[in-house]
Amino acid sequence: MAQIKQLWLMFSIITTLIMLMFLIGGSNISQGFSSSYSFSGGDVDPRATRRFKNLIVHIDLKGAPPRVEYLIDFFKLLSKNHVDGVAMEYEDMFPYSGDLEDVRRDSGAYTEDDIRRITMEAAALNLEIIPLIQTFGHLEFLLKRPAFRTLSEDFIDINTICISDYRSIDIIHQMILQIRRLHPNSTRIHIGSDEAYHVAEDVRCHQKMSNEKMGKSELKMRHIAKIGKFAKEIAHFKTVFAWNDMFDKEAESAIKGAELHKWIVPVVWGYRVDVTEDGYFPEGLFERIPNVFEEFYVASAYKGADGARQQFSNISRYLENQKSYTKLMDLHPKAAEKVSGIFVTGWSRFNHLNALCELLPVSIPSLIIDLLYLNYGISGNSAWKSMKNQLDCDQETFLRGVLSEWTIRGCKFPGADVFEIIMHDWKRQVDRRLLGRQDLSPDQKSPTAVLSNLKTALKPILFDADIDEIYHQYLNDFHSIHSRTTIFPDLSNS
Repeated sequence: MAQIKQLWLMFSIITTLIMLMFLIGGSNISQGFSSSYSFSGGDVDPRATRRFKNLIVHIDLKGAPPRVEYLIDFFKLLSKNHVDGVAMEYEDMFPYSGDLEDVRRDSGAYTEDDIRRITMEAAALNLEIIPLIQTFGHLEFLLKRPAFRTLSEDFIDINTICISDYRSIDIIHQMILQIRRLHPNSTRIHIGSDEAYHVAEDVRCHQKMSNEKMGKSELKMRHIAKIGKFAKEIAHFKTVFAWNDMFDKEAESAIKGAELHKWIVPVVWGYRVDVTEDGYFPEGLFERIPNVFEEFYVASAYKGADGARQQFSNISRYLENQKSYTKLMDLHPKAAEKVSGIFVTGWSRFNHLNALCELLPVSIPSLIIDLLYLNYGISGNSAWKSMKNQLDCDQETFLRGVLSEWTIRGCKFPGADVFEIIMHDWKRQVDRRLLGRQDLSPDQKSPTAVLSNLKTALKPILFDADIDEIYHQYLNDFHSIHSRTTIFPDLSNS
């Protein structure tokens, strides 16, 4: 056992020394491959040539929502990368009023003036704010409130609103109209409508289906079409987006019968590393969708799809997701002709009641890499070099062939200090814990000291309640890690 530990320690020391040698000579190494790094991006407008003409970045505000000042800095990065729109999934951060006032977050919700400033600053950067409002599933933020609890399809899992209760429809209409009032210049809205887990389970739905002689599929598609029609005809949005998964297995005739094609533009979402894997999307989906709808969008991810409690950004994992959509279009050229754009989504939680995923500042390098690929088709060394140039990072730690988050240092993008604390200081703590190390190296701070630094760095970015949640979640997750003794197996009995 002792010999194995000694060998492992020697291997670690030798590996570290080799990497340090490369780091010291990194700038010299890269000079020999200058042709690979010649692309800078950013200055050339790719809209006429990129695969997905309309590029929309999604921000999920149901977890760790940024302060307005940080959002504006984030918008500037998006504008620089030729993004066309920002899908703002407000949830309880929106300043609802009247009967909906209690839906607002208990502390830190945006004010009406905040929303006006967000839309104004976005417009100045040629970004359209596309409000995303859930109208079917993922309505925990509404249904958790006592005044609306009876509208839940399931009393325990409050994911799905009962679409057969007229009060549900009235509430959804109110939400859309309040959103419209504070987004007078937005031409597009997204009505969500994904992952409604409890459709037609309540007696109200049973009665409606019996009275109107319809099945579950027709019930849910009629609902989405009805909300789409309201958003178009009454709220006067030109385009109404909806996620695909509540109708993507239905026959073309059923979709047309529900008149979905008249009122919504589908957004086909998938966040697996490779969305072209057999069985991932329903069979025949990319034949049915273009046959029924005039256009559709797809949706990838730059964060929030790598584990419900993931703290660390995996840039390569999300880049592969973007690449797989290009592959998907190649596999379905007729469907590709009707694809008008892509949503690049960034999820904060899997649902309103779940733990936090990667924070927005931690995911900015991932997003920039993804946008460089979607805009210019570049990846690998060229993309990483361009990302580091754009985010004003230290190029000395750039190694050809070493495309790792630990090489991203010394950056000056909004929230770069948060990125470094989590991806370097905190990750080092977690990795040592995973390796079974309970001691601290001489130059290391304690876990609580690192998280205290993180709280300070987050002050100008997030609200106090969210900073406290991050601190406690990270610390609890850290202490829940069990030592992985299998790294040094006990061979005494072998």
